[in-house]
Amino acid sequence: MTAVSGRVSRAEARDALLRSGYLLESRLETLLQKAAYYVEANHSYPDPDTGKTRELDLFAMGAVKAGPRERDFIFPVLLIECVNNPQPLALITKEPQVGFLHHQDVKHAGLPVKFQSEARTWQPLPDYLSLDKFHHYCKGRVATQFCSFRQKKDQRNREWMALHEDAQFDCFRKLCAATDYFQDHHFKSWRFGGPEFVNIEFYYPVLVVAGELFEARPGRSSVRLARKSHLQFRRSEIVRGGAENYQIDVVTESFFPRYLRLVEGEVEAIARRFRRRHKAVRAALDRIVRAARRLRSPDKIRGAFEY
Repeated sequence: MTAVSGRVSRAEARDALLRSGYLLESRLETLLQKAAYYVEANHSYPDPDTGKTRELDLFAMGAVKAGPRERDFIFPVLLIECVNNPQPLALITKEPQVGFLHHQDVKHAGLPVKFQSEARTWQPLPDYLSLDKFHHYCKGRVATQFCSFRQKKDQRNREWMALHEDAQFDCFRKLCAATDYFQDHHFKSWRFGGPEFVNIEFYYPVLVVAGELFEARPGRSSVRLARKSHLQFRRSEIVRGGAENYQIDVVTESFFPRYLRLVEGEVEAIARRFRRRHKAVRAALDRIVRAARRLRSPDKIRGAFEY
């Protein structure tokens, strides 16, 4: 079949869909639903710079019981952007200098996210639960640079060049902005009513690529490339006047089911710690609520909740 009168043919439409990220998004949505996640495609959130509405490819939320009360839960939240990259995406990795501290960049929001030590001082959740002992953010090499590839237009010299693709850069930026938005929204949308329960969201920003993913390890005079299925990318953004670090998982579509199992294992480990320490968790929750219940400003409520 060929196109006539400017109309797209069925074959051309199919090829255009295959080149786009729409089918990848649809496949991941189906997989997440089968894994018992609540999923929304094209979830809206405001751009932090312009205030205009932007869309995240997939928002997915699970739930894990985290205490003895009926509604004590923690919620893994996957914030997903999809890329159908025709050329490999390469992340330039290095050994982190303070990788053991990357647990502090696990994004979370809710009640309670700080706890009292034996000295009656507050500890942030990542330290209190020792996330550095098992969270994957603290393991392996990380990247702060990436590139893709394109052939030069010079017909006499068809060399490939490495460059930043705007679409991929935008995906990383969107994931940071979306993470900050959902974290802030969960804190500030709190409405005090009857008894309060454990209610914490853990955010996992994820870039899923349909094409190849390479790790680039620079040497003194060369670079070693290797195909990978899961890499970590760190990005810093200025948020509310301060620098904020975000750790983004970059995974291939074929690896995504294994990535889900990784996330579920981490969240279950966190939930077990909550269940074992439910008396201390309840004490922290009640003290935070007593301090925050009298507040009316969303910013002040977030301040009372956070470490």
